[in-house]
Amino acid sequence: MMNRHVFGWFVACMVAAFAVAACSESDGTVDPYQDWQERNQRYIDSIAVVAESNLGDNVGQWKKIRSFKLPPLNIGETDKVNNYVYCKVLEKGEGQVNPLFTDSIHTHYRGRLIPLLNGQTVTFDESFKGELDLSIASPVAFRLSGLVAGWVTAMQEMVEGDRWEMHIPYGMGYGETGYSSAGIPGYSTLLFDVRLETIISQ
Repeated sequence: MMNRHVFGWFVACMVAAFAVAACSESDGTVDPYQDWQERNQRYIDSIAVVAESNLGDNVGQWKKIRSFKLPPLNIGETDKVNNYVYCKVLEKGEGQVNPLFTDSIHTHYRGRLIPLLNGQTVTFDESFKGELDLSIASPVAFRLSGLVAGWVTAMQEMVEGDRWEMHIPYGMGYGETGYSSAGIPGYSTLLFDVRLETIISQ
């Protein structure tokens, strides 16, 4: 059996080693992106559980939408968590049709990463500042086919006036490499607040 003093010294050394590993060499602070891939996977796993327990079309309920790039599932077949976009309904629109892959859209949006270890919230892109005020905000036009797979997947289920909170796994976002010029590391879950304003059929 290990001597109590030796054991105490061993534990202290392990704690110190962990602390050193967790800190950056430059300024001694914790790397806010530490264990980024693992933390993003845990995040999307937890969101999947929340969504599964409250599926529906009403405000406050969730939609679970399988990637448009994948073939239909066979009867009784299940799929991976990361093959779905999870969307919380924030507002219900009055539109009657969904955009097609070939259409263009006008949207208001804000894109964020999951919270960093230091508590910081990173917004990597947005079309409006502060709270969305439709009287002053200008929607942005996109061709649907030019967007990341997660947006295309969710958008094809929306109607004009819908506002959803999208949770997009990295495989339907910017993948393992990320999008460095926008400050998005690889393996990033993308969180979007999106309101579909208009559909422009091609």
